[in-house]
Formats: sequence, structure tokens, C-alpha cells
Amino acid sequence: MKNKILIFSFLICVIGNTQCEKEILEKENYYYVGCLDYEGNPDGEGDLKTEIEGQVQIYSGKFKSGQFYAGEVSIKQESGNLQLTNYLEYPNLISYQSYDFYNGDKNEIIFELGEKVKETYKFANGNKKETIFKLGEKVKEIDTKGPGDQQGLIIEKLYIKDKIIEISNITNNRFAEDIIGDKEFIDIDLIQNNNQFRIPLEFPTKEGNSLKVSILFDTGATGFMIGHKLYQDLLKKCEVIDLNVKTIVSGVGSQVSSKYIQIKEIKIGDYLIKNIVAVVPLDKDNNGNYINDMLVGIGLLKKFKEVTWSLNNSKMRFFK
Repeated sequence: MKNKILIFSFLICVIGNTQCEKEILEKENYYYVGCLDYEGNPDGEGDLKTEIEGQVQIYSGKFKSGQFYAGEVSIKQESGNLQLTNYLEYPNLISYQSYDFYNGDKNEIIFELGEKVKETYKFANGNKKETIFKLGEKVKEIDTKGPGDQQGLIIEKLYIKDKIIEISNITNNRFAEDIIGDKEFIDIDLIQNNNQFRIPLEFPTKEGNSLKVSILFDTGATGFMIGHKLYQDLLKKCEVIDLNVKTIVSGVGSQVSSKYIQIKEIKIGDYLIKNIVAVVPLDKDNNGNYINDMLVGIGLLKKFKEVTWSLNNSKMRFFK
């Protein structure tokens, strides 16, 4: 019973010491409201406001023997820039930091054990850049475009030793898991018509069938374009995602407004290829008809480890 009374008394004592009657300490350019020690110094919970040469600083949190110890510090400059920093232990151990700039930009930084792990910069125009850090080194950077001609475009950079690998959501990037098939490589017979070659493709449908289409192979093209009519069929029968990114496709003497889509699956021979990016024309021709031009460019072939083309044998070899 005596032990219980001692513990209870100790808890009352601790709780009592964590509370204080808030007092005001005011000097020139110095205004403090909070706990004070017996010598009149900030000690415990409190808020301190100082102003030096037009810069306003506010310290909110814990003080010890007159010094700020932990909590949030805000610094507002004459320009209008505002910096917020959350300290686990002032001045070295930071958990969070943000900057609000007078032009509308904003930067946020997250720390773990004092090390920067993530930085997010949001531009006033809607663009955003995220940077990931590991052991103080930048390992990844993600740029997301806001309103404008490139809205929805996402560019990702991976920093691996002295190499930078760049991928985006509108390019066909090579990922081993995107190509399903047992063979190391496959040979495809191209369909030849005069000096033109077409690649036979299949678009698996939701019902388990396939849309079989032969599309012109163009070594001078960078992307993979499908016409409006095929696109309408894909929307009805296959799994397609609108990437919400617009672009201009340039051809011989013309420019066509287009958009990027992602097709879940395409079959080339015995290979099933996943997550293919394609371009769909949005414009109509001079007669008011939607554009149905289609072609396979080099961009689609980048899904593979390697692709070789035999002109004389009208064959393409795709390496998984």
C-alpha cells in the first residue's frame, strides 16, 4: 500500500512540474510567452518572437535554460519568403523543413535521423519535382508537368553510381517483366508490299479473342502510332489507359495534334508485351475525317533487349 502511495505521489509531482503559469518576457525586438525558470529565463513550453532587420523569427516549442531546444521555427523575410523548420533537437536534428516563396513556389524537405530523405518542390505553374535521397546521395528524381502543353508528363531519373537512367510515362521503357514468353528470342515474318514492311500484331481483348492488325514498320519514326478507328475498337474491346498527355506528331509537311495512351497487352508472335505506350491522332484531315495512319517506330522496339531486321529475308528477330 505504501508503494502505491509513493508512486501516486511521484506521478502528481511529475505532472505538476510539466505545467506552468505562462509569463511574459519582453525586451527590445524580443517577445516571449511561456514558462520561465527561477532566474527568469525561458524554460519549458513557450513561444518566442524576435525581429532583426525586417526578418521575423518565431520559436514555438520547448526551451531550456533560456535557449530554444525543440519544436518549430518560422522565419519570414521582408521579401515575403517563409521558412518553417521542425527540430527534434535544435539546431542540428531536423525532421521537416518547408519554404514558401513570394512567387508562389513551395519546397518541402523530410528528414530521418537528421538526414534528408525526400524533397518536393512545387512550382507556382503546377509543375512538381520530387527528389529521393539515400545516405545523403540523390538516388531518384521525378518531374511531373502541370497545366500546359506537357500536362501529365512524368519523367523519372535514376542515379546509379555514375550513370543516370531516364524513363518517362510516355516512352516505351524496357522492363524484363513486361515481356512474357519462354524463348530467348523469336523470329517474325514481316508482310512485304513493294518497299513497305508491316509487322503483324495482335491486341488481346477482354473476351479472350484478339484484334489482328498489320502495322507499317517505319525506321524513321520514333513512336508507335495507331489510327482513330483502331483506337475506338481498343477502347471497346481491350484495356487502354488515357495518359492525359498531349503532343504534336510531325510528319512530312504536316503536324498532327495527338495524345498518349497505354495499351495493357500486345502480342508479337509468341511474346506477350505489357504496358505499351502509343500515340493517337486527335485531328481530322482536310475532308473532315479522323486520321487513321498507323506505324511502328523505333520507340516500340525499345521494349526489347535487342531487335534485328533482315531486309533480304523480310524477318525481324526480337530478343526478350
